[in-house]
Amino acid sequence: MRRWSAPALSVHRGVAVWSGGASRAAIDVWFHPALGDSHLCFREAFSSSLARLARIFIFDPPGHGASPPRPGGLTIEGAALVWRELIAHYSATRPVVLAGHSMAGIIASRTAQLLQRSTALVVSIEGNLTRADAYFTGLAAQFDTPHAFYAAFRSRILRRAKRDEILRRFACSLEFADAMTLWTLGRSVIDRADPGGDFLRLQCPKIHYWDAASSMKSAKAYLERHRLPQRRLDGLGHWPMVKSPHTFYAAVEQDICDLRPR
Repeated sequence: MRRWSAPALSVHRGVAVWSGGASRAAIDVWFHPALGDSHLCFREAFSSSLARLARIFIFDPPGHGASPPRPGGLTIEGAALVWRELIAHYSATRPVVLAGHSMAGIIASRTAQLLQRSTALVVSIEGNLTRADAYFTGLAAQFDTPHAFYAAFRSRILRRAKRDEILRRFACSLEFADAMTLWTLGRSVIDRADPGGDFLRLQCPKIHYWDAASSMKSAKAYLERHRLPQRRLDGLGHWPMVKSPHTFYAAVEQDICDLRPR
């Protein structure tokens, strides 16, 4: 990948935001990490070809990475309101692409619904479409306290990270995550009867990225039943942006370019 200048760090109402890419581009691309993850999962975005096409924003949601938690934790609705506020502050009226990973696919869809203008594109990166997709997130409902959930979640990730180098980056970010935030957000996800509903109802352009090997059978059935726009990234697993940054960001770039009138 071609080298670009380091992203700029700014803070808006306690949320750490990294930005870079083409400052004069006509579109902004926003990336939202999964539960317990941080901006580091998308760190290669700033050195990808996508950075020539768009301004790029990656942020640590409250209670993740460098962003301090908020009292009482966080929910899907609260996370969507945070994202909407960041977009209003940094992107103003510019067209935006919202890309959410795993449970953040739900947040991306809800944020698009909350925006007062049309979103150019929503990218659901292995986003939750059914309750069965809540691999680790669903564990939150099994524990009565945030710290018990965090301890169990962390233990499982560290055990798997010993034999999975992709999970090691996630494990590092998880060390900085706030237990209350993860617990309330996880319970908020599992409380949704139809996690893919908001994505399904979006009127703006949308696309679901998935790997057949890492996606649940129920998610595949959901995609087929509703004939949702999709892109297969087979072999790249649940973290395609980490497994093969070049392939992942080229896919995002292509899907943005496909929106342009021919």
